[in-house]
Amino acid sequence: MTDAVAGRYARALAEIVGAGDGPALVKTSAEIDLLARILGAEPVLRAWFDDATVPADQKEKALESLASAAKLSDLARRFIAVVIAHRRVGALPAIATALHAIRDAATAIVPARTTVAAKLDDAETAALKAALETMTGQKVRLTVTVDPAVLGGAVTTIGSRVYDGTIRSRLEALHRRLATAR
Repeated sequence: MTDAVAGRYARALAEIVGAGDGPALVKTSAEIDLLARILGAEPVLRAWFDDATVPADQKEKALESLASAAKLSDLARRFIAVVIAHRRVGALPAIATALHAIRDAATAIVPARTTVAAKLDDAETAALKAALETMTGQKVRLTVTVDPAVLGGAVTTIGSRVYDGTIRSRLEALHRRLATAR
């Protein structure tokens, strides 16, 4: 399934929830995330739900059992029923990702990704998040990944902007300045 199709499912769900209703979008997004994780962890179950040869009544019974165990709202249960009916269960992670973007826009949160050379402790992560919130003037949802190839410093992406504060980029800039100073 393409991201465009996942985006359509996410937008349709957001419209039903109320695209401007941040708290409701947060709740619904969390439920869709839970479903994506459950079905993502069980490829056999995901394939079973997407199998056209499995009778619809068996799928409905399994869905009711899953919805009850996960304590899903009626809206999330009805949404996943539509996803199952259209055999798009494998697309739930992409739908959840698209719904995250809608939720973040509705709640005025900007997603940021930072890559560092070594794991940050909680205080360093909080300080980085606070600095990014000051810089952007918005709340930030920060995702930190570790990549030893970074060597030192960090690379942060906010939207389409990339802030490269790595040692490697600083050394390359110094090298360029020294090369042109000859």
